[in-house]
Amino acid sequence: MSINVEKLNRLNKLVSMFFRNKHTIVLNPEEKISNEQDLEEDVVYDGAKWKIPEQLEKYVCKLSEKEDISAEDKILLIYEKICREYVYDDNLISYIKKIDEDIYTVPDWYGRNVEEEWEKNREQHNRRICFELSRYIAKSLSEVLKDRDKYNICIFWNKNLAHYFVGLTSDEYSLSIDLDDFFKIKDLTRVKTDLTLKGIEILEDKEGKFKQALEEFNSEKEEQALEKIENEIEEKENSKKSSDNIEKQDNEQVEDIIENENVIFCKKAIEILNKKYHLDSQGIFEYMKEILDIKLGKENRAKIWKRIDGETTRYIRCLIFNIGNQKYLIDTDASVVRPFDENELTEKRTHFIAYKDLSRGGFDYYDGR
Repeated sequence: MSINVEKLNRLNKLVSMFFRNKHTIVLNPEEKISNEQDLEEDVVYDGAKWKIPEQLEKYVCKLSEKEDISAEDKILLIYEKICREYVYDDNLISYIKKIDEDIYTVPDWYGRNVEEEWEKNREQHNRRICFELSRYIAKSLSEVLKDRDKYNICIFWNKNLAHYFVGLTSDEYSLSIDLDDFFKIKDLTRVKTDLTLKGIEILEDKEGKFKQALEEFNSEKEEQALEKIENEIEEKENSKKSSDNIEKQDNEQVEDIIENENVIFCKKAIEILNKKYHLDSQGIFEYMKEILDIKLGKENRAKIWKRIDGETTRYIRCLIFNIGNQKYLIDTDASVVRPFDENELTEKRTHFIAYKDLSRGGFDYYDGR
């Protein structure tokens, strides 16, 4: 697959117009273009090699050999595979620093310009961030479509948001591909919970070819996270009809009278997200945050940090919400909902930290483990 800078520049204009923000084209450092003078200010080589893990590489190789699968379906299958295999490394959030309205920074060593030690440490788990995931997507698509010269693939860098995502353009359609949308439930979570894809934007599609493939992929999947979990809770409760559960149900009904219905709903939702879909802490955070925002309003919930001790210390986000005069904690790590007392924040060995009180910047180095 050749690199056509002219076509990528055109794609960049489409992307920048769609997202109303300037972007930088990021190229694979191992695929040098023939004339370096063609590189413009908004075109750079990536700070790390585009590599894909061994298991993903095997999947890509098998998919490449299947001539009966269309290019559009291969793009979607790779996207789905990566969404299912990896989770978002929510520890990164503790390093994000807000500079101005819609302008953020993160340390370059956290996934963008990395060394061999970082890459080895990342092999120990499946937590990744946009820099790493975008390389996986771009490299996988380049491999699967390598015999099709009409495709051009790059990574786009939104410097204001310190964010990577993938761009693809062909004679037929142009796409932005982003499984890690910072402002809503990511496709990393949506795919795992069988919701429709939201992270692939069709910038142009002359014959509607990719639009049709995407619609077929999304068919029979629900779009709204809250509606889906409401339906699943209802189905689960309707299935509890055996005599073995009668006494248990009676006890639950007594508890339900005492406990607020929104608290009960959150407990049931988290049980499904944890036991059925095996969501990670970030996935539960995103899903439950959207539920709380719709049911209670943003003014009735807040974020809180939880420290995760191990070989290296990580921090993840949990949620606090208010029901009357009682605060409740959604512990995204333990997948539980429980009453919360703010005095827990000042206890000697507490794992919870007020959101405003944690500032790591670029000084507290994290080695990727």
